[in-house]
Amino acid sequence: MLQIREVLTKKDKREFISFQNRLYKDVPQYVPALLSDEMANISEEKNPAFEFCRMRFFLCERDGETVGRVGAIINDESNRKWKENNIRITRIDFIEDIEVARALIDTVEQWAREEGLTRMVGPMGFCDLDKEGMLIEGFEHKSMFITYYNFPYYPKFFEELGFQKEVDWVETKVYVKCKNEEKLSHLCNRVMERNKLRYVTYSSASKIKPYLNELFDLLSNEFSDLYGYVSITQKQKAYYAGQFLMLLNWKFVGVIFNEQNEIIGIGVLAPSLADAVKKNKGRLFPFGFIPVLQAKANPKVLDMYFVAVKRAYRNLGVPTVLMHHLTKAAAENGVLYAETGPELELNTAVQSMWAAYEHEYAFKRRRCWFRDIES
Repeated sequence: MLQIREVLTKKDKREFISFQNRLYKDVPQYVPALLSDEMANISEEKNPAFEFCRMRFFLCERDGETVGRVGAIINDESNRKWKENNIRITRIDFIEDIEVARALIDTVEQWAREEGLTRMVGPMGFCDLDKEGMLIEGFEHKSMFITYYNFPYYPKFFEELGFQKEVDWVETKVYVKCKNEEKLSHLCNRVMERNKLRYVTYSSASKIKPYLNELFDLLSNEFSDLYGYVSITQKQKAYYAGQFLMLLNWKFVGVIFNEQNEIIGIGVLAPSLADAVKKNKGRLFPFGFIPVLQAKANPKVLDMYFVAVKRAYRNLGVPTVLMHHLTKAAAENGVLYAETGPELELNTAVQSMWAAYEHEYAFKRRRCWFRDIES
C-alpha cells in the first residue's frame, strides 16, 4: 500500500534528496545536484524564494521504503504577472510504477484544489535559475549539471495521467571552432567600432561583484518575456551569486559596455561539472571539491548558462559578438564543444547564432506539461 507523507524534518529533506541519487545510481547519464545547494533550495530558512512562493514537498512510501518524491510550488508572483492560477510541479521522481506517479500527482492536485488553483504545470522551479523541464528526447546523453535527468518512462506516465504539452525546451551541442573565423572576426570588429562598444573580461569574482546588481537587472529585463519568468529579488541575487560564482572559470565570462559605461550585454559559459559532481556524488567535502577545481581549471566541455543583451542592441549583432569572444576563448583553451542550457524551441533569435558553428541542434529536448484541475 502506498503512503504519502510530507517532508517536514531535516531527516526528511535528506531522504527527499538522496532518493533521487539512489534511483539513478547505476545510470551513467545522471548527474546529481550539489547536496549542500539542494538542501538550501528546499529549506525555508535559506531559500529566499519562500518569501513569494508557498512550497510543500512529499515522499511516497511503500512498506516503509521511499518509491517516489514530488515538490509543489505556488509562485504567487508568477501567477500575478502572467494572470494564471497555477501550481508548479517540481523535483518529481518515481520508480517504474504508474500508481506511484499517480499518487504523487494526486497529492499536488489536492493541495492545489484546497488553495483554489486550477492548473498544474511542470516540472518547473522557484524561478528561471532553477532546474526545469522533463527530458523527452536524448536519454542516451549525459545530463548537464544545471538540468534534470529522468527515465524514458516519465513522459509516458505523464501522458497516461492526462498531461499535455505546455512548452518544449531544446538543447544544442555547439563546437566552439567557428566555421569562418576571419569573416566572423571582421564582422564583430565592425559591430564594436560602429556602436562604440568594449568587451571586458574579469580575473575573479571580486572584480565583477560591483556590477552584479546591474547584471542581474539586465537578466530580469531581457528575459522578462520568456515563458514563466519572474524577476528575482535582491535576496535571490545574493543567494544565486553564492551558488554559482564559485563554479565559474572567468576566461569564459564576458561583459559588453557601451560608450556611457553601461552594461548592455553579458555572456556566461561555465566549465561542465557533470563528471566532477558525479565522481564526488554531489558532495564537496571533505575531498569532493578537488575534482570540481580540476574541472574548472581545464575544461573540455562548457555549459552555456546564458547570453543576455539589451533589447536596443539585440539586432545590431551584439549577441553574435559576445558568443564569438566566448567561443574563441574556449577554443584557445582547449575546449571542444559547449552545450546550451534549455532554450525555448521557438526562441529562434538565440538559435540563429549557432549557424556560424558546427552544431547538433536539439540533441536533447525537455518538456513542461500541464493538466487542468477539475473542480
